[in-house]
Amino acid sequence: MEINVYYDIAKYLHVKLDREKALEFIDSIISKHGITRDLEETRRIIENFDEFYSIARRKSDGYLIIQKDSGDVVRGRVVVHKIRLIIEGNVKTVELIIDRRVSRELIESCLREIGFTKINYVEE
Repeated sequence: MEINVYYDIAKYLHVKLDREKALEFIDSIISKHGITRDLEETRRIIENFDEFYSIARRKSDGYLIIQKDSGDVVRGRVVVHKIRLIIEGNVKTVELIIDRRVSRELIESCLREIGFTKINYVEE
């Protein structure tokens, strides 16, 4: 399988996955990186997609800021900066905005672990 990972002008990576693949991706990151509050919160939001989707729709931009532990922020251990929940047709999709300090190697390794063989980086 192939995936496009987008990066914006601020160099944040955007990974867009269906709900089930997003959960697998987060679990893979937790197994390699260790658990942090942002990963716990992200997993909770994805698991409770429908409840959080209604909250995200009420916001003007549709993004949810993930709660982070200040110690993890200082140490550079934060992985997920923001999350956006999308429903396209009947498919529940999750867009994860990855913190700039996370290595591309970690992201690529986790994407490969969940079945993506080709990873393209595209400027948004």
